[in-house]
Amino acid sequence: MILKFILTGFYIGKIKYAPGTFGTLLAIPIFLLIYDFNLITKISIVFLLFLISLFLLSQSYKKQVFKDIDDKSIVIDEVIGYLIFIIFFDNTLFVLFSSFLIFRLFDIVKPYPISLIDKKMKNALGVILDDIIAGLFSGITLFIIIHVLK
Repeated sequence: MILKFILTGFYIGKIKYAPGTFGTLLAIPIFLLIYDFNLITKISIVFLLFLISLFLLSQSYKKQVFKDIDDKSIVIDEVIGYLIFIIFFDNTLFVLFSSFLIFRLFDIVKPYPISLIDKKMKNALGVILDDIIAGLFSGITLFIIIHVLK
């Protein structure tokens, strides 16, 4: 089914261990593909991906494609959460490596308000929104590391 194929990141989310980590890894080549576009185009692509994902998630719930609302195999949210902030940074090995680690940390630990969204918003928007907030926290952290601590 096409919904499952897209929402699981081409079935990357079906990997038994750490599907979110592999979903985030999927976002890196997508970032590299759009890196040379101007910022407005990159923002537009990520926003379009967000809207499409929101629609597809809603459809998957109506059709009961997944057992749980936030099924662990759904990794499109990690892709969006990572892309939401990385598009504002340079394509360097340091940025790619550190951004990956920082995003995974926020996505796994889920500090407030990420944890609140994760627990209370049991719908398509909630599934994506907690990763978007993790992405925003990651972007701020990476900005501080690059521009304040260096």
